[in-house]
Amino acid sequence: MRNFIPLYFILMVCILAAGCASKEMAPKPVEMSTAPAVSLLLTPAETLTSGDPVTLSVIGFDADGKRTSTIGATEWNQTGLTGTLQDGTFTPDENAEAHAGTVTVQSGEMTATARLRVIPSLPWTEDFEAIELEKAPGHWIGSAGKFFVREKDGNKVLVKTPARVGLDRSNVYIGPSKMTNYQIQVDLMGTRNKRRLPDMGLIANRYTLDMQGRHQRLQIRSWASDLRMAKTIDFAWETDVWYTMKMMVEVMDDKAIIRGKIWRTGESEPEAWTITAEDPLPNREGSPGIYGYSPADIYYDNLKVW
Repeated sequence: MRNFIPLYFILMVCILAAGCASKEMAPKPVEMSTAPAVSLLLTPAETLTSGDPVTLSVIGFDADGKRTSTIGATEWNQTGLTGTLQDGTFTPDENAEAHAGTVTVQSGEMTATARLRVIPSLPWTEDFEAIELEKAPGHWIGSAGKFFVREKDGNKVLVKTPARVGLDRSNVYIGPSKMTNYQIQVDLMGTRNKRRLPDMGLIANRYTLDMQGRHQRLQIRSWASDLRMAKTIDFAWETDVWYTMKMMVEVMDDKAIIRGKIWRTGESEPEAWTITAEDPLPNREGSPGIYGYSPADIYYDNLKVW
């Protein structure tokens, strides 16, 4: 006689299985150890604030790597930050300019550190006069060890030098990643290293406006590896001459309009944009920044975002 499974039995199994699968599994509670902590973790490890207080939490781990509540008395300290720190909550000063620093918690011999970036609302200006020589603004991302403030012609300027190790190409981001509807402007100057010329420019909403030295072109792009929406025009520029570059991105419902303008520093700003590109798949947000490809030195000064 042929074996078979009744149809109603199969349906019941499927219904029960679907019901079990649809139930949300409650998270298991963390089992806290009562053994003394041997190491600490401070969270969040990296925080950006435009002025709101930031509250940090201390997590302890015992010798077996388990989370423990036995931490002991804690002492808090801040370095490089302008504001007040009380019981793990840092409150920036109302008039603090953009800067970065660290908060450290200590319990006995154990310490843990977190980094905070304080970036106020627009507008921003940076002429680098208050920045320590051979450093870059501390709240910038991607500039350390690549961009350096140095003296030139009696002023402090930012320099992108040829890389000692690694690539000459760098993007630097100077604000929150969720920014949109802003304009950015900078003075910049490229130099020559024998036959080598740099590329240099600005970043807005994840688009790059690039003065290309060897090709003597001006380009707007969203990604150098895939020029799906790139706009490129001929643009002759001279080394050892300061230019002013301005960039803005207008985000609409179904597209973005990216505009760039360049003129010799000290001359009147032209009314017309030098280059305009359109992206049917728009980047709706992104940090302002600067770009540099430096087989030869690149200089930047008088950065503005508004």
